[in-house]
Amino acid sequence: MGDELPNEATPEVAPTPAPGAASTADLSVGGELARLLHVQVPLSVKLAERDLTIESILRLNVGSVLEFERRSDSELELVVADQPIGAGQAVKIGENFGLRITRIGTPGQRIRAMGK
Repeated sequence: MGDELPNEATPEVAPTPAPGAASTADLSVGGELARLLHVQVPLSVKLAERDLTIESILRLNVGSVLEFERRSDSELELVVADQPIGAGQAVKIGENFGLRITRIGTPGQRIRAMGK
């Protein structure tokens, strides 16, 4: 998406676990994995994508509008290291953009996504 948080920024996260959802404390974590839990990795929300010719890309100017074949109210994909881990709906939080998660992989699936 291009707009990344500066390294020193700590995003506010309002955890609202679903009933029966595993928390970090619930995971049995060995010594090696426990040290990795504080490593920061890029987390992105994928709006849409499309293919364009190089010629079309070179013709883009300020004010150009790109249309994507995706409804504006579609679920957005949540990705870690370019691997999908969930999906959600865009929400507005004050003046900021947020994502209300509607689907999320298991902790094991999320860990595997970071390893790719």
